[in-house]
Amino acid sequence: MERIIVRRGSFLTYELLRRSFGDDPNIQLVWDRRRPTDMLATASDAPVERRGQAPSEWKRLDYLYTSGKKPNDTNDPSPS
Repeated sequence: MERIIVRRGSFLTYELLRRSFGDDPNIQLVWDRRRPTDMLATASDAPVERRGQAPSEWKRLDYLYTSGKKPNDTNDPSPS
């Protein structure tokens, strides 16, 4: 399943992608769940943010596309 992750707060981008891909059962459209670091600092009982920094591509697109496969994923069976 393909996944499109939209940068937090990019409402217009999310709506345009939803209109384009909303009926496709093979595409999952989700919001990025990262929170700004200043918001984390004010919440004393907030969970520790484990995700890395947002990718640099987001400055241009406001979303990322991923196939859901790991970079080393292959369909070939492992040699025995």
